[in-house]
Amino acid sequence: MGLLLFFITPAAYSQLNPMGSIYYQNQFLANPALAGLDTMVNLNAAFKTQWVNINGAPKIQYLTADFALKNKKVGLGLLFYNESAGVINRTRATVTYAYHLKLNSDSSSLDFGLSAGIMNEWIDFGKAQGDLSDDVVNSFNDRRLYFDGDFGMAYRNEKLTLQASLPNLKRFFKRDAVRNIVDRSIYFVAASYKIKTDQVLNSVEPKVVYRGVENYDGILDIGSNFQFMQDKFTVSGIYHSTNSFTIGAGANYKNKLGILFQYTTNTSKMQSYSNGEFELGLRFNFKK
Repeated sequence: MGLLLFFITPAAYSQLNPMGSIYYQNQFLANPALAGLDTMVNLNAAFKTQWVNINGAPKIQYLTADFALKNKKVGLGLLFYNESAGVINRTRATVTYAYHLKLNSDSSSLDFGLSAGIMNEWIDFGKAQGDLSDDVVNSFNDRRLYFDGDFGMAYRNEKLTLQASLPNLKRFFKRDAVRNIVDRSIYFVAASYKIKTDQVLNSVEPKVVYRGVENYDGILDIGSNFQFMQDKFTVSGIYHSTNSFTIGAGANYKNKLGILFQYTTNTSKMQSYSNGEFELGLRFNFKK
């Protein structure tokens, strides 16, 4: 049992600093209601490595695709997510349905989204050290696939976006008593306001996020995104109440291909052990 708990610790901490893409580049990752906001097919992929000086440190990869149907009222999305931390591996795959309801003005809308899919968690015995005959360790891989989903909603106009989501619905409704190994996000609430200009600096978008992580205090994120030269370049900075910061810089080519690099300092409890987290994200848009 001690072997298992030792290697679970990095997986729990990985929720404190999620993928930096959720804040601006790929908000669909945090909220299924934001799938298919336009008729373009949006492909996003990212890789994140955490605590690079620690053996068995978390590594996360994801791939998403989302687009709107011709009526622009329905958005569809796909997600594939993989995470490894120590000997624990997690893989998640979901499909998303979103409905975008136009209000009195076409410039504002209410969005609702629901994702459903499967999650699988298992131990990589090739990385394990200790008593591999432990019944708890061996029974971990005998569990069935985990069926789960996410729900989200949002209000948007040309400047303001208000949103909230409930990830891991099975856990939220207390139907996941046996899956208590890896801590997960339990809610996500955010507000942002985009200010456009006609100068070299095209827009400024401040954002406030509040995240709930099971077994931890709520986490407040405050930051802003800056876009330059007809949105060809972007710079962002986010402060987390865990006493860490995320800074990012990206470039866009003809509004089709985008690349984003982000660095997150360690939380205050980990700053003595490692030099932070690195994330590389890619985005590609094309017409159906």
